[in-house]
Amino acid sequence: MKASTALLPGVLAAVGTAAASTLGIAPVRIELSPTATMAVLTVRNQEDSPVVVQARPAAWSQQGDRDQLDDTHELLVTPPLFTIPPKGQQILRVALLRKPDPSRELDYRLVLSEVPPPPAPDSHELRVALRITLPVFVAPLLRAAPDLAWHHSLLPDGTLRITAQNRGTTHVQVLEFDAATADHAEQKLHTNNARYLLPGGSAQWELPAAPGTSPAARLLIHGHSDAGDFSVTSEPGAS
Repeated sequence: MKASTALLPGVLAAVGTAAASTLGIAPVRIELSPTATMAVLTVRNQEDSPVVVQARPAAWSQQGDRDQLDDTHELLVTPPLFTIPPKGQQILRVALLRKPDPSRELDYRLVLSEVPPPPAPDSHELRVALRITLPVFVAPLLRAAPDLAWHHSLLPDGTLRITAQNRGTTHVQVLEFDAATADHAEQKLHTNNARYLLPGGSAQWELPAAPGTSPAARLLIHGHSDAGDFSVTSEPGAS
């Protein structure tokens, strides 16, 4: 996968004047393997003032369609705390401290958190701390692939709830897809709400169904993922 850079500003959490740092990070996804157990990334400070950043690894799992991050000692991130000068940069190294799993991908997140300076006594500016999480994937020893099973249900308010479950042994990121029934093929539902599905994880999307859609109708889904394009049929069922 080609490395990319993201400019990631802080999210404003309150109304009023606020300030947050902006960091440039490359790459935005870390991929390790049995033959490459260490990776390097660059964090750039886009601001005119220094920024202090804490870096920590987290084990990443999914409970249903919800992400769960837990402390882990299976990854080493150095340095764990650093100051980036104005318009400067910092090199981070991420190393795997355990053996890769024989048959299943290992999934982590690298959490970067800004340590904001204390506000000036006479300042009326709200300081918003920046927090970024980057995916870290460790390929297994054996060949692995995702395996998505799709189903959907029609909710009482006419919303289609579409669910994908990953029964495979590696992640997949669904980037976008169109969905339509055979009876309403010209009325395609579209979503670009990208979601990661880890092995054993699932994701849900809710879209407005075409009027007159039958609860027993099948959906024809065509989309794009980080594993390539896909075309599948979603069966009606509980979501």
